[in-house]
Amino acid sequence: MKRKKRDDDEDGGLDSLLDTMTNVVGILVLVLIVTQLGVSDAITEITANSNVTAEDLDDAKQKLMSLSDQKIQLTEQTASLATIDVDAERERLRRLKEQLETRKKLLADQSRQSNEFSMKIESDRAMAAKNQKQVADTEKLRAELQTTLTSSLEKQAELKALLDTTPKRAAVPPKVVNIPNPRPAPPGAQQATFVCAFDRVYPMNVDGIRKDAELRAKDIITRRRLNLDPAKGIDPEAFAKLYTKLKYNDDFFDVEYYITDNRWPRLKLTPKEGRGADETELKRPGSRIRKLMALLDPTKYYAKFYVLPDSFDAYITARLALTEANVLAGWDPQGATWAYTTSVPGGVELGPPRPTTPAPPTTKPAKPANVID
Repeated sequence: MKRKKRDDDEDGGLDSLLDTMTNVVGILVLVLIVTQLGVSDAITEITANSNVTAEDLDDAKQKLMSLSDQKIQLTEQTASLATIDVDAERERLRRLKEQLETRKKLLADQSRQSNEFSMKIESDRAMAAKNQKQVADTEKLRAELQTTLTSSLEKQAELKALLDTTPKRAAVPPKVVNIPNPRPAPPGAQQATFVCAFDRVYPMNVDGIRKDAELRAKDIITRRRLNLDPAKGIDPEAFAKLYTKLKYNDDFFDVEYYITDNRWPRLKLTPKEGRGADETELKRPGSRIRKLMALLDPTKYYAKFYVLPDSFDAYITARLALTEANVLAGWDPQGATWAYTTSVPGGVELGPPRPTTPAPPTTKPAKPANVID
């Protein structure tokens, strides 16, 4: 009983499998039929809708051939590019770049030169205009000078006519001029000093003023006891306070007392304006200046004149008076701001003693200076 039941079950399962397979195959057949119908419709539709002509086909062929040619050219170019030396091309490009920079610089220089040339042209034009104006001004001045010359010639003619009618006067006696003869002073002769300033002649008592300054300087040192410490020497400040206040009464000069280099006492003599002898006094035999000159012994003295620019005529007159008295003389021209200065004798030196230096070797005495002319 049991076995029979199992066989019934197996037959039912096969039937079900067969039914399923039959259904699947049927579905596949239907899909195939539908697909075939769809493809046929599509082909029919494409064929019905296609408008391709023979000309379109020829054009397409031509384009295809052109593209083929381009492909061949590109292939050849690609092959040629593969053979290019990259380093060489870089070097060539670098050289081209350098050439480009050089040409740019050359162009800039040419542009600058062109600008300078343009500026030079403008400057030349301005100079030409200026010269043209100067020429015009010169012509104007020439005309004015011509007018002045004509007027002067007319004036000259008038003066000449007046001179012809003027009676002649006697000639002025000639002035004797001695040629200078520079030479030293006679041995043992002393110098008498004169200063020519303000168109006057000033006799100078140099020796008396210097000797007085020496005595008064030493008196200051002694009374103020400024030389007690030989190592320190004479105190310049303490000495100067008294020395620079000294006064000297002279008829012809103001005497100034001063210190140089904080060590040396000195004197400055400035002529008093209006106190010297003018030319009138120099020519008058009994004048004070002529009496002073008469005291000069020609065998013991010679005269030295310091002449400022404004007093040459006074010097000539005084020199003539001395020449008449047979007194030798010489002169030393000076500038307008010159002033006579001199030292104080007697070895007066301020400050600490200077180190001693060995005496120079004995040499031949120097030739005396030329003080006579």
